Amino acid sequence: MSTFQEVIGEYKVVKELGSGASGAAYQAEHLESGEQVAIKVMHDRLASDPNIQNRFVREVSVLQKLDHPNIVRHIDCGLDDGRLYLVMEWVDYGTLDTVLRRRQQIGWRETVECVLQICAGLQHAHERGIIHRDLKPANLFLSTAGHVKVGDFGLARDAELHRLTMEGNTVGSCRYMAPEQIRGADKLTSACDLYAVGCLMYRMLEGRVPFDGETIIQVFENHLYKEIPKLSPNSDRPAALDTLVERLLAKHPADRPGKADEVAEALQAILDGNPVRTEFTAVTPEPQAEGDPPATADNSGPPNLTERLMSGEPGGEVRQANWGLLLAIVGAIGLIALIAWLANR
Repeated sequence: MSTFQEVIGEYKVVKELGSGASGAAYQAEHLESGEQVAIKVMHDRLASDPNIQNRFVREVSVLQKLDHPNIVRHIDCGLDDGRLYLVMEWVDYGTLDTVLRRRQQIGWRETVECVLQICAGLQHAHERGIIHRDLKPANLFLSTAGHVKVGDFGLARDAELHRLTMEGNTVGSCRYMAPEQIRGADKLTSACDLYAVGCLMYRMLEGRVPFDGETIIQVFENHLYKEIPKLSPNSDRPAALDTLVERLLAKHPADRPGKADEVAEALQAILDGNPVRTEFTAVTPEPQAEGDPPATADNSGPPNLTERLMSGEPGGEVRQANWGLLLAIVGAIGLIALIAWLANR
């Protein structure tokens, strides 16, 4: 789309940022307030597809339950000229994936600061019975205020909604998927997302993912059977951080921390140089209907976390990358591979 103006609901389209299999994403602004937003619109040709409609409605239902500074905020949804649309917060800078492509690795302190915020957002979602299932650098967004925001809940599972995937099918991004998710387990806990957190931390500290391969099947098999690789020795990095990453990458959910706030507690202790707890809750308790976790501390004052991440080695000014959020929004929502046979290997 070029320079023409289009109105979707109460929003004027500024420009199109990308288009995928299920819909297109736009930068837009509210007609009255001028607020900048991101809009995802379902393609007309899919309007009659009940599976696509259900996934779209599910994403809206999930987002409406979430309200936290470390989660990309849901603003509005509706039907415009027969098209379903979803309006979300406009995040100013690019994704963590953008940072990692430029820097390859991130220092351990910045890694801990990032993951503290990710855990805060995940704890909020987990307490509401929502498992993200697709945590990866491209779904983690950076704001001008120094916040890391978890986004793209298109594959999230809500405990209160019917499961929309077929038995034995697997969803998610293969390099960050927990073994039980690869096997297509029917009951996934918060430990599934925390495995992805372990993969993220390994990627940030080491410059590569812990489990990789030439094909998706090889990646899956490595997640399932390969021994957890050790992080490269680093005298500047606390040994307790390496130990925590290994715990998060445990093959069995019961061997991992089960609560994001416990991971955050351990990370804060590491950052402060205090002793780290060695026992964690193995499973997430039943979702609580009331009560929000405290908001993360404001990273005010120059330079904040976003500025340090975006301007780190190999160098360069802080550069706006608003398209990062929209391109990720457009990312395909669906199944990666039918691999039920792996469970029987």
